[in-house]
Amino acid sequence: MASRLLNRFPTLNNTAQHILSLPFLRSTVASPFLLHSRLYSEDVSSRVPNRSSLNQVELAKFSSIADTWWDAEGPFKPLHVMNPTRLAFIRSTLCRHFQKDPYCARPFEGLKIVDVGCGGGILSEPLARMGATVTGVDAVEKNIKIARLHSV
Repeated sequence: MASRLLNRFPTLNNTAQHILSLPFLRSTVASPFLLHSRLYSEDVSSRVPNRSSLNQVELAKFSSIADTWWDAEGPFKPLHVMNPTRLAFIRSTLCRHFQKDPYCARPFEGLKIVDVGCGGGILSEPLARMGATVTGVDAVEKNIKIARLHSV
């Protein structure tokens, strides 16, 4: 599955190989993200082969609630609640690995991050504010639109 992703997105090849080489990410982050079912930033329901891990019911569910991604009291409240902890972990881990100053306002300056299954951009947006060039990818086209609208 990971090799199919890399073949489909050849520009991600170096990034993905670097991610896989990071020991602290290999078992907890790289495998789930690279094998995650949301691989595209467009509606792919008509092109998804039968062997796909995309679940049409899940895609429909997330599409129907896409407008609520940034409602901190809505269905995505758990993500909003855990996002500061998740960001602190990512910040400290990447700063340590890339020898960046964790106290700097934009410690991810010069880093490229791919957020596979980005949803409405709840994680992508703060990573970009910390200086990273972030590419958000999601199977639900409406999620990408919501993320773009919110980031403006």
